Amino acid sequence: MVEWIKRDKETALEAFSRVEVKIGIRFSQDYKDWVKLYSRPKSGHVHILINDESFHFDDFFDLEEIVDEVEELYAGEEEYKKLGLIVPFGFDSALERYCFYYPQGNENPIIIWFSSDDTLSEIFDGKEFNLNRVKIVRQTFTDFINDLYTRTDD
Repeated sequence: MVEWIKRDKETALEAFSRVEVKIGIRFSQDYKDWVKLYSRPKSGHVHILINDESFHFDDFFDLEEIVDEVEELYAGEEEYKKLGLIVPFGFDSALERYCFYYPQGNENPIIIWFSSDDTLSEIFDGKEFNLNRVKIVRQTFTDFINDLYTRTDD
């Protein structure tokens, strides 16, 4: 079980709303409920299994950072927004991103992972993900949180 560091002060719902307006999405309620209370794992050895492979999880982006991350991701590749919106919310120790992916017209994002070295033109193969580069992590944020574990064999 992963132990989490509680925030000294809950994140106000208005902070989520400001980010949602800026990037044009609605965060899932489970994400808002979690992130308003917790900041990051206590241990630096938190992982999640993706296709039977262990991936590290380090921390969440601050809400203000999410806007910058989205802008950086789509810089020079705005045309990929028509396929849906990728919204980074967390990262691992190598700064690889865990992201929400909002397919066009869908308010229920899935969670994906990809290398920070990959551009959107590498992540997408036509209108679909290039599954050689993108990992589908979980279908919901709750599943993501529940499936994180503290690795003890490092």
